[in-house]
Amino acid sequence: MSESRSPVPSMKALLAFEAVMRLGSITAAAAELGSTQPAISQRVRSLEDALGLPLFDRDGRRVSPTRAGRRYYDEVGEAVLDITRASRRLRSRAQARGRELVIAAHFGLVHLWLLPRLARLESAFPATRFDVVPVDQDGSPEMMSADLTIRFGALDERTENEQPLFEEAVYPVCSPGFGDRYALCGTVTAAELAGTPLLHMDHEDPRWLDWHRWCELAGLPSPGHPPRFRYNNYPLLLNAAVEGEGLALGWDELVRPLVREGTLMPLKPVIRRSSRGYLLGARNPDAASVAPVVDWLRREGGASDGAKGG
Repeated sequence: MSESRSPVPSMKALLAFEAVMRLGSITAAAAELGSTQPAISQRVRSLEDALGLPLFDRDGRRVSPTRAGRRYYDEVGEAVLDITRASRRLRSRAQARGRELVIAAHFGLVHLWLLPRLARLESAFPATRFDVVPVDQDGSPEMMSADLTIRFGALDERTENEQPLFEEAVYPVCSPGFGDRYALCGTVTAAELAGTPLLHMDHEDPRWLDWHRWCELAGLPSPGHPPRFRYNNYPLLLNAAVEGEGLALGWDELVRPLVREGTLMPLKPVIRRSSRGYLLGARNPDAASVAPVVDWLRREGGASDGAKGG
């Protein structure tokens, strides 16, 4: 014969029962649970109705547990407390977690685009602590576990939790002194590229434009001379350009502040690839602590007024 499957009592009723038993009065239970005496009494009565027998003897405003009530408390009281404690711990962790967001992004974007905006980001969200993590590879553990990610790639291959931040626009940049020294101004020519030191990254990644691919898209012959020195990250390469060491390829959103302040001089042509750019991803895009930050960062990227390539 199968056991009767009656509905499980409501959690509110169990919480009320446990509090009354533990504290010894409906008044104290109501105070602890942030409720009223009539509400607590009603919840206890609903539990008694669900179980089919009284759990308390009532004498005016005083209540005392029945034998069944004491036995029931022995069986479920600790479990109800465990659920309450576990729920409070989880809520506390969630609240603390909501005040901390990890942003992982490619090394160059972190240093040239995100960090200069960090003070304003923190000012816009004073209750949130931001942990910014530079990464080299999309598949790195830091990128995979971050709350927010910014990576470079094909815009039409983005995941469902990614949105375009800004499109790719690339043009040559150099220091004003270097430009004067090599008579560079306006649009660079094949002859100028052939006779000018070019700065290169030390790794090949098909997602990024190198000098060979940029020249191909610009309709220019690829420079024939080998690089004298390669740089292992983009900020170092740009720093070499600022110091007058050579001509570099500049991604508009990353070099624009240096161009605006006159530290770097932009040259033409500007190569735009609307199919590629930076993608902003969010692990939980609808979370209350994440969605406003996503909107803020997208406004920063969407505030772009186009490449300033000369």
